[in-house]
Amino acid sequence: MIQADKSPLIMWGFTRFNRFFLRHHFQRIRVYNANHAPIPSRSLFLINHSSWWDALVIFFLNEQIVRSDAYGMMHEEGIRRFPFFKKIGVYSMNSGDRRHLTASLAYSQKLLSENKTVWMFPQGDEQHLEKRPLQFSNGAAYIEEHTNDINIIPVSLYYSLEHTRKPNVYAQLGRPIDRSRYIHHSRKEKTRVFEECVTIQLDELKHKVVTEKVNHFTVY
Repeated sequence: MIQADKSPLIMWGFTRFNRFFLRHHFQRIRVYNANHAPIPSRSLFLINHSSWWDALVIFFLNEQIVRSDAYGMMHEEGIRRFPFFKKIGVYSMNSGDRRHLTASLAYSQKLLSENKTVWMFPQGDEQHLEKRPLQFSNGAAYIEEHTNDINIIPVSLYYSLEHTRKPNVYAQLGRPIDRSRYIHHSRKEKTRVFEECVTIQLDELKHKVVTEKVNHFTVY
């Protein structure tokens, strides 16, 4: 597998480019309850995956709100084509190669054990925003089983065309899932709990957007 190789200089430059790029293509980035309690380190973020933009949005969310030493997975093919991403904390994943997948999951465990955060798309490939069920893989449950005292945090991303020429991005950073809901369950049941929590939060975010109940969103 291909490990991340962060460069402070490239991180600095990409952070500024990403802010400009997102604000150029979207009308607003709105985050629900952005000022709730600080998110702890050793957190595994589970995000619904519907768009090429998702990775850039979560980079922005981490930079603006979470401010953690963050890492994320990318398909092996993509990172080989664009090795630049290693420099901003991306490492490879290949679900079709068992040895590669095992190494990626072990690397995720290592990062979390070092008080980093890991951002993960449990659906694997991009799926339509409105598709249900989300159909999570078991990777997050595997990582949880093999890493002590980590937090599992749902993250929801929703894109919407409304009253402006450009679309809006809506995001919600959830609170850690109560461990009592999954700690003694099988890997399959843990995956079901994680998928259910992410689905419920995503559908609640969608409802807020559709009904235009955006008073509690912070605009970036």
